[in-house]
Parts: sequence; C-alpha cells; structure tokens
Amino acid sequence: LPVDAKSIGMLYRPVLLAQAEVRFIQRKYNLDLDLTETALVLEADRRGTVRWEDWQTERIDPKSLDREPASQSGFDSLEVPLSDGRMMRSLKTDFTDWLYRNAEVIVRANEKLKIYAGPEVSQSEFRRMCADAARDTRDAEIDKVEDSYEKKLDRIEERLRREERELKEDEADLAQRRLEEYGTHAENVFALFTKRSRRMSTSLTKRRMTEKAKADVEESEDAIEEFEQQIADLERELKDAIEEVQAKWAEIADDMEEIPVHPYKKDILIDLFGVAWFPYHLVEVDGRSIELPGFGNE
Repeated sequence: LPVDAKSIGMLYRPVLLAQAEVRFIQRKYNLDLDLTETALVLEADRRGTVRWEDWQTERIDPKSLDREPASQSGFDSLEVPLSDGRMMRSLKTDFTDWLYRNAEVIVRANEKLKIYAGPEVSQSEFRRMCADAARDTRDAEIDKVEDSYEKKLDRIEERLRREERELKEDEADLAQRRLEEYGTHAENVFALFTKRSRRMSTSLTKRRMTEKAKADVEESEDAIEEFEQQIADLERELKDAIEEVQAKWAEIADDMEEIPVHPYKKDILIDLFGVAWFPYHLVEVDGRSIELPGFGNE
C-alpha cells in the first residue's frame, strides 16, 4: 500500500462456519482415526442450500477465534439464511448428512495376509509390512516342503548306500569267481596236453558261477544308477517346489486393495456451527475506501 494509506477501522461480514470431528472406527481394519472437516461459507444461498465441498478449508482452532470485536469496527447486516433459526438448524443437519455421505478414509488391505493400514501408513510402509508377513509364512511353508523331500531323499540315499555296499561285495565275488575260472581252465588245458583226466563239467560250473556274479554286479550297478536318477529328480522337484512357493507368496504380498471406509453418523460430532464474523480491514487510499480480508491461512 502507498505510505499515505490510512486505516479507518474494521468491518465484520457474517459467514457460516461449520466444523465437525469425524471418527472412523473399524475393528476389522484396526482403524481408529479422527479427522476434522471444516467449511467456511462466505456466501450462503438465501434458499438455505450449501454445496459444502465448495467451501472446505483447513481446521480452525476454536481458541483462535476472537470473542470480542476490534475497536472502531462495524458489522454488516445479517441476512437469511444466517438470520433464520429454522434454516440454520436445517443447514446443521445437512452438514452432518453431507459428512456421513462423503467423508471417508482409505484403508489399504491385504485380505490373504489379514494386514490392514489406515491413511497414516504410507504405501511403501504397507508394502513392507506385507512383505515381512509373507516372508515369515513363506519360510515356514518352505521348511515343510524341504522336510518332506528330505525324508524321501534320506530313504533313497540309504538304499543307494546299501546297494553300493552290495556292489563292492559283488565285485569282490566276481573277481574271485574269475580267478577260480581261470585256474580251472588252466588245469583243463594242462590235463589235455599231459593226458591227465579232468572233468569238463567243473569248468562249466565255474563259468556259470562267474556269469552269475557278473549279473549281480550289473544288477547292483543298474540299481545304483536308478537311485542316483531318483535323487536327481527329487532335488529338481524340490527346487521347483521352492520356487513355486516363493512365487506364490510374492504374488500374495503384492495383492493390495484400497477399501473406502465411511463414518457412522453417531461418530460425527459437530465442533463449531453458526455465524462467524469475518473481518475486513477498511483502508483509505487517495480518498477511496478499500476492504482487505483480515483472516486467512497464510
């Protein structure tokens, strides 16, 4: 303002001030939250209707309101609906109904994990909560899967160790049979050239015993190969099962939805409602009177 601006007083104009404490309580969602909704209606419709959403403002502390007017002040005339008690009661009811219909908070929810969080919890924090819960459950499920497969692997590995012991015994028996067979064959050849008698049936018997010992070795080798394949298959199945569990719980951890929660009408408590006098500074500049708003949030 110019340096020659002159204050000539204060003018109060009537406005409608409405403020309510809205409580949101939902035990299922662990929600217990209080919000304040405020409307400062500078121009009330004479028909007694208000679009409350057009006049929303920041919370007004009742203690911040002056109880007495400033000196050298005047008051504008009080017009309907602010001067009509019936209309004011109707507007008060309408303000409560509007809050009942429109006031809401958003609850983030993961129904599978039974985790809920109100607006005071950020989205990143909520995702961390879900990830922690999912990780604990995932690890417990993986432990069960591993226990199940370890029991199967233990049984097969025990059979494998037993078959490996039998293979060593069969190989030792085969080696012994071959020595005996070579010895018998050598005796028969010697007898043939020295004209000593020797029963050929003994050689054939040794041969059959050697073949049986060889078959036992091959049977043990086949069994060992089969057990090793079973172990490899189980280990692959275990890896796939663990990956499946991890993928399942990763998907569950990301399964977030937003649930709007509205208050019960009994939880809407009117804090302020009525006529408030909005101050304007009257300033004279170059012989002209200027009105400057004397109240604001800045």
